[in-house]
Amino acid sequence: MIFSTFPQKDATLYEATRSMNTGLDAILELTKHGQTSSSLLASGSVFNTRILLQFDLSEISSSITAGTIGADAKYYLNLYTCEANDIASEYAITAHPVSESWTMGTGKYFNDPSTTDGCSWKYRINEDDGTEWRRTGFAVGTTGSDNAFQSEPGGGTFYTSSICSQSFSNETSDVRMDVTDIVKQWISGSIENNGFLIKRSGTGATSQEFNTTPYGSLKFFSSDTNTIYPPRLEAAWDDSSQVTSSLSELTEDDILLYMKNNRGTYKQDAKAKFRVTGRERFPVATYATSSEVLTVKHLPTSSYYSVKDAHSEETIIPFDTGSTKISCDSSGNYFKLWMSGLQPERYYRFVFRVDRDGGNRIEYFDDNYIFKVVR
Repeated sequence: MIFSTFPQKDATLYEATRSMNTGLDAILELTKHGQTSSSLLASGSVFNTRILLQFDLSEISSSITAGTIGADAKYYLNLYTCEANDIASEYAITAHPVSESWTMGTGKYFNDPSTTDGCSWKYRINEDDGTEWRRTGFAVGTTGSDNAFQSEPGGGTFYTSSICSQSFSNETSDVRMDVTDIVKQWISGSIENNGFLIKRSGTGATSQEFNTTPYGSLKFFSSDTNTIYPPRLEAAWDDSSQVTSSLSELTEDDILLYMKNNRGTYKQDAKAKFRVTGRERFPVATYATSSEVLTVKHLPTSSYYSVKDAHSEETIIPFDTGSTKISCDSSGNYFKLWMSGLQPERYYRFVFRVDRDGGNRIEYFDDNYIFKVVR
């Protein structure tokens, strides 16, 4: 099962404009501004940006307590690129748990004059309030400014005990980062959930923020986007069960696969259970009192589902051997899907995958298995 939740707040912190708030901007930006020669670094002519995101984990926590989300769930932070300019062939970004609370604000990047009513590079509440990000005297296990290297101290404070990262090498700039270690600390209460701080990898003079390598500009869709690509936090766990009872396995290569109970339209808070049935395309003729076509057989246990946006063809829930496995009971195959992780008023399409011989033979089924999520 994969369940997704969306940010309750997010913003970009701009070192070059230390009090500007962008809490309602449609874009989250990870950029290194200015020239990157050693002399300019020393003179403070390089400016970075960092990203803040916070998710409400109450539904995930209550679902863990109820046993509907497994204690062994993995958690992934997803950011979707809207624009990437002059990015390096190889780079890395990191996620840190924020150690102080912050206010999202109502600003946008192109507001003139700039909005200052929320978090910024210098302030965690707002400029009028005057509450700055801590610069010195950090609590044990936390840090913040690299004062010796930053043009303007600030940029958030964060815990150093849990750092999650993702490296990129000649690949898409979309982010799908394993942040399980951080989320589990929030759920357990060992650290307070003040959200993620996203920055380029490393600290000090050798970090990707402060070295002389240009890394270009990465712009991601924010929670205020009008697209289907807001950031999301995924909880992924194996909820599959294989109780084949007296059912025989469908071993033939040439099979048909269809859904028996797809209602077509589901409310956003629905938790649906879908039945999937397979049969031979050309069953062998036999003398019997019932049709062989009506005999229920189960799919191989290594069968999976995926969800795509029916219009954009974007994969929303990818095939995953640990969290999208199709289950089986005495009535046949099935899987469960929570609709709250999907954008409403959109059509989606199921795609199925059947693996055989340890994955050496893979067959896909994509036959307009369409459904819609509504508010």
